[in-house]
Amino acid sequence: MMLVNFALANDTVHFSNPTTETPHSVKVGDWIFRKGIQTDSLIVNQLGGSNFSHIGMIISINPEIRIIHATTSDDEYHPNQVIVSTLAEFITPELAETYAIARPNFISNEQQQQIVNDLLTKQGEAFILAPREEPHLYCTTLLFDSIIKFQPDFNVNWQSINFPFLSGVYLFPNAFANYPDITWIYKYPETSE
Repeated sequence: MMLVNFALANDTVHFSNPTTETPHSVKVGDWIFRKGIQTDSLIVNQLGGSNFSHIGMIISINPEIRIIHATTSDDEYHPNQVIVSTLAEFITPELAETYAIARPNFISNEQQQQIVNDLLTKQGEAFILAPREEPHLYCTTLLFDSIIKFQPDFNVNWQSINFPFLSGVYLFPNAFANYPDITWIYKYPETSE
């Protein structure tokens, strides 16, 4: 597990690469959302009632932005697990129609680094889509379960759903997107949610 070369949570980076539509500034600990274009993303969008179907956390910014997230198919060599992707991989048009970055204001820089370190221990763990009361590990629960270890007051809305082959209480990206104490850093395109 590489814990080297991860920037401190208070470092900021500015972008000038127009080919990847990158944000103007981002910090370690920021949340990155995307609206995917695959079937599972469309289902998540519909069930969750949001423009976003996936979320990850930025864990480093130098020498490039890297994101940790739990995914089924982003990396063909590492399917159904927690992976680390570059920004370019996370927002590639083959996976993302739109994306946005938000900063959780309620987490201190020290907590951000603790959360990042905790998330990195999950790299390679299996993706498990299951209701809240069962063992689970999918994109939102990966972040939620780490955040509450260091910020126990973090309370988001889980949703009860009843869908063929999927029923129970689940956590969708809109719970993070609608959280009151965040600042939107970047949205692409700017007219998206």
